[in-house]
Amino acid sequence: MGAHTQDQGRPLGVTPVLRQDYASRTADRQAAFVRPYLSSGLELLDVGCGPGTITVGLAAIVRPGRVVGLDHDPAHIDSARALAREQGADNATFEVGDAAALPFGDERFDVAFENDVLVHLPSQAVSVACEIHRVLRPGGVFAARDSVADSAVWGNQTAPMREFDQLFFRWQASRGSDISLGRELPRILREAGFDVVATAISADTKSTEHERGEHARRMLALLEGPVGRDAMARGEVDADGLQRMAAAIQGWGAQPDSFFANIHVEVIARKAG
Repeated sequence: MGAHTQDQGRPLGVTPVLRQDYASRTADRQAAFVRPYLSSGLELLDVGCGPGTITVGLAAIVRPGRVVGLDHDPAHIDSARALAREQGADNATFEVGDAAALPFGDERFDVAFENDVLVHLPSQAVSVACEIHRVLRPGGVFAARDSVADSAVWGNQTAPMREFDQLFFRWQASRGSDISLGRELPRILREAGFDVVATAISADTKSTEHERGEHARRMLALLEGPVGRDAMARGEVDADGLQRMAAAIQGWGAQPDSFFANIHVEVIARKAG
């Protein structure tokens, strides 16, 4: 995720906390569902590549084929290029660009991939999918994966944490995002002209001690940063409420029975040959 464009008239920024989350993603986890459709020599486009951690994994699979990662954020592209150099992914290149106006000619790629990009472009989701349809060759595959965050599964989620969850949803909505758009993916891709081949469900899970700790730290950073600031500005919470939520998040991160699973819909779609 990361190839955001303007939605609802505002540019969508990427906070440092979200950058950390994007950097933890891998092809083995977030792109496993497209692996059966990949082979050596294919040309692949990663729309919303973020810092490139998924892209370099995909590049290893399709080598000597080429992978292009596209993102709206120059800082992400710089990170992705550095990672590709570090890992010797010389068949991966990265470009700054707009997901709704892809800077590529028609029928250039065999496969396109996106992870949690359309959730941040809800009013443009069909248009973005149409652009991806345009740049795919006949018979090409589009692998789309987006969250259904209002179906997330929590272990040990307390009432103050549910309050934080509601604040997080409202903050995302204020930025023009619909982080539960995943349930609409099959319809969106059909409207863009794709044939839907397969639909599945997976989850990004935080369950180990390290994963719980990292997730708690990221929630705290959001609470103490943009989510908490926006909620206070809207009069939805006061300082005592923020302290109560922070204590609950810290307690959740320290509990060995705590876990979090963000549900995703994964769709494999094909452009008619």
